[in-house]
Amino acid sequence: MKAAVLEHYGDPSEFVIKTLNAPTISDGQILVRNRATSVNPVDAMIRAGAFRVASGLFGDQIIGSDFCGIVLESRSTRFKTGDEVYGAVPPTNGAAYASEVAADEDVVALKPATISFAEAAALPVVALTAYQALLQGNLTAGGHVLINGCTGGVGCAAVQLAKHMGATVTGTCSPAHNEAANELGCDTVLDYDKPLPANQQYDLIFDTAGKLILSDVEPHLKEDALLITTKPDTEGFSRTLSTLVDLVKPRMKIIAMEANTADLTTLKELVEQGKLKSYVARTFPLEQMEQAHRLLEAGDFVSKIAISID
Repeated sequence: MKAAVLEHYGDPSEFVIKTLNAPTISDGQILVRNRATSVNPVDAMIRAGAFRVASGLFGDQIIGSDFCGIVLESRSTRFKTGDEVYGAVPPTNGAAYASEVAADEDVVALKPATISFAEAAALPVVALTAYQALLQGNLTAGGHVLINGCTGGVGCAAVQLAKHMGATVTGTCSPAHNEAANELGCDTVLDYDKPLPANQQYDLIFDTAGKLILSDVEPHLKEDALLITTKPDTEGFSRTLSTLVDLVKPRMKIIAMEANTADLTTLKELVEQGKLKSYVARTFPLEQMEQAHRLLEAGDFVSKIAISID
């Protein structure tokens, strides 16, 4: 199989395209001929060595989480050879940056029939994160959610899902992306570098960028409302010890996405019903993984970057 391999931790130039043996599968797994993957911020962190203990780097390493393709071999009771599927494997060792991927049946669902492989591969990590965050945040019809970073991958999915739930959405983003935020369905768009409007409170604040500190935004939370974040702000940790207190307060949760067939199937159905769109800013071939990671780190795009695999 063909794969974008890391031989060393470092910058995007560390990716090398190699031909390797395909993975083998065991009971409850499928082998997928991977047609597309996508790049996520956690991938860049792993590549740079942020999770050395968790990921290790002993010989060639293939990272990546999102995948979409066709089942080549099945030892699963849920999927058969020829099924078009999508899903998310663990980013540190799931090896989705490859033309063949072994996956547990529990992290896979049938691919949305109405979109391409690349569009489907751009969804799992970000859409699952958004969907599970909104559910854990107890967002309901008539509620008002603030989505910080509404034009990133998670943010794009979160805006659409929140609108589907019947919520009012205020999104924050760079002024350059205001038009995209409005097209997504935001009712109000704010500059993410400016303070929130005084006296405005929300039923949920979802920090897709992982930049907010609870003590700063708590006045904007209604009673019993939550701040849900993708990660605690590392600058906040060095800037003030208050963040350490924030983490144990019941008004803040750190979302830990869990890939599962049920949620992936729900998202598939929403895509097919036209209620959730996969936004892909640009698609690179696997051979240009370095360029894809450089664009990811530059950050000047809306939603996701996909990778096509011949």
